[in-house]
Amino acid sequence: MEEPEELKEDETTGALKIVRRKVQKTDASATEARAIRKGVIRFVVLIVDCSESMNQRDMRPTRLGVVQQVVGSFLDNFFDQNPISQVSLVELRGGKAEKLTELSGNSRHHKNKLEERLAAHRSAGAGMPSMRAGLEVALQLLEMQASYGTREVLMMYGSLSSCDRGDIFQTADRLKSAGVKVNIVGMAAELYVARAVSKRTGGSYSVATHAVQVRDMVLKHTSPSPVEEGEGGKEKPAAGMWVGFPRKSYGALGGWQCPRCMDVVKEIPADCGLCGLKLLSSSHLARSYHHLFPVQSFHELEDEEGPATSTSTCGGCGVLLGKESKHVCPACKQVFCGLCDGFIHEMLHVCPGCEGREAEAS
Repeated sequence: MEEPEELKEDETTGALKIVRRKVQKTDASATEARAIRKGVIRFVVLIVDCSESMNQRDMRPTRLGVVQQVVGSFLDNFFDQNPISQVSLVELRGGKAEKLTELSGNSRHHKNKLEERLAAHRSAGAGMPSMRAGLEVALQLLEMQASYGTREVLMMYGSLSSCDRGDIFQTADRLKSAGVKVNIVGMAAELYVARAVSKRTGGSYSVATHAVQVRDMVLKHTSPSPVEEGEGGKEKPAAGMWVGFPRKSYGALGGWQCPRCMDVVKEIPADCGLCGLKLLSSSHLARSYHHLFPVQSFHELEDEEGPATSTSTCGGCGVLLGKESKHVCPACKQVFCGLCDGFIHEMLHVCPGCEGREAEAS
């Protein structure tokens, strides 16, 4: 996927990613400032448009080729940040919707199924898409899920029409009643029906004009959105759940042993096939909770402000900070460059300066 021509390089360093990451972080920081409660466990149905319109070459190699690349990146990032969540894949082709995978936390399984499906059709789309059919399949998958998880639909749609056999707005009302939020990323012109469905369900709708923008818009949904308020603006009550920390099994089959019924599962996180207990490790919880306690937004300093002088070094990579943008942590007052600022907020999720200070105190 090529970089869009309208993005300009930095005059001093020539780095394009710094500019793009700075814009993305600003949007994420604004959301984090408003978000108080976020869902740790998420049930997401990823709907992919595989109709004939996805054969267009306005994005290289084709729209469908871009979708395949973006879906792989989304799954890797999603399960890295939400290890105890689950995803299902649904395909739109020929006026019908087909479920490719069940809800599960196996990223490799999802990607292999999508690759096999596209290879069977020679990586080409066919027929007309039905947005309503895809939403109906998503509703069947999500309405039976436990109340402790958030229910979401992420649709990648590249057509200018939808061939539906019923009222899609009735389907949208049923999705809203079931607590399902529909997010749509368009790859063509804006559609009224897509805007209306996402608005009715409390989701978001955005339209990408190039491949890089598609990736950015989709990856924004790797982080959980704020939990919606209940009736009358009251906060929804939190729902509890039982979890188990399995022990490694060294039997003939190997795997992990459920602490409740002693059944063995091949991998975790997973639900025990015998008693239904959710099995996970402490690291899975540690990688999930950072959404609830996000790193504070760093304050950008001018050249003449505070400790960010022309001879200061970055607290992350140690590079001398000249004319580059400088960002300071409001808690530990450590200064970071733009690249480390983006890495801390998007990937690391902890401030090295704050962690080092706590380690010294202990």
